[in-house]
Amino acid sequence: MNFKVLKTFCDAVDSGSFSRAAQLNGVTQSAVSQQLANLERELSAILLDRGRGLVVPTEAGKALYEGAQEILRCWEQMLFSVRSVSDEIRGVVRVGTIYSVGFDLLYPYIRRFLRDYPQVNLQVEYTRWSRINAAVLSGEMDLGVVAYPERRRSLEIIPFADQELGLVCAPTHRLARRRRVRPAELAGEKFVAFEAKIPTRVYIDRTLRRHGVAVDVAMEFDNIETLKRAVEVDAGLSILPLDNVTREIAAGLLAYVRFGDREKWVRRIGIIRRVGKAATPAERALLELLSRRN
Repeated sequence: MNFKVLKTFCDAVDSGSFSRAAQLNGVTQSAVSQQLANLERELSAILLDRGRGLVVPTEAGKALYEGAQEILRCWEQMLFSVRSVSDEIRGVVRVGTIYSVGFDLLYPYIRRFLRDYPQVNLQVEYTRWSRINAAVLSGEMDLGVVAYPERRRSLEIIPFADQELGLVCAPTHRLARRRRVRPAELAGEKFVAFEAKIPTRVYIDRTLRRHGVAVDVAMEFDNIETLKRAVEVDAGLSILPLDNVTREIAAGLLAYVRFGDREKWVRRIGIIRRVGKAATPAERALLELLSRRN
């Protein structure tokens, strides 16, 4: 048994796929099958159920998975200690973030980090939440900063910020001069929204349903900048984080109205990283900077 085989086994369990485990480890699918078959012979136990089109661990496989995760975590930490021969913070940190977080909430932290740690190659990719989850799990990204992070046993979630959500409309709209608005007053209104599966949209739809409110979704977009432009020309109302519309409010392009019900509408932002992955000094420095928001 060796560390590479243990990692391949854990990747197969995490992804539910031999082909994905092969991609993550730079080998062929047949090599993965052979490695895991040899592992089962060595341990005299069936570790994986290969039926139903998905790789699922057996009870013995679950026991091995838990132990292997701890072994790999210790191995990575030992390698990190051996390689950390200098206290200077350098290297590469790869971060993925969604547009509506990266453009407004995260940008000041990125700017400060680049100023304080010029030797670090900070790579920030603005992309969709689904790609960020997959890239952090595969090791392609070190950190992800997303809204409503998905809870998975392979992901560590670090709370980053809670953003207030409120009604956003064109300054000419009938609700623009209101200080507060009740969710019931939005019934039947034309809406401009995020695409259906985006976590912020899921939260908003669920909250509206809980208040018994149905709106008319006229347009859907995958990024907040296009969405704001549509609201500016009065194509519909929207519900957005206050952090993302402060410039437009100041310029008189948008109006923001808080909800008047007792329940506060909040978008939770979290940092995700792969469980068991040893953090480099550069990654730890970035996490420490981001934690100061709290």
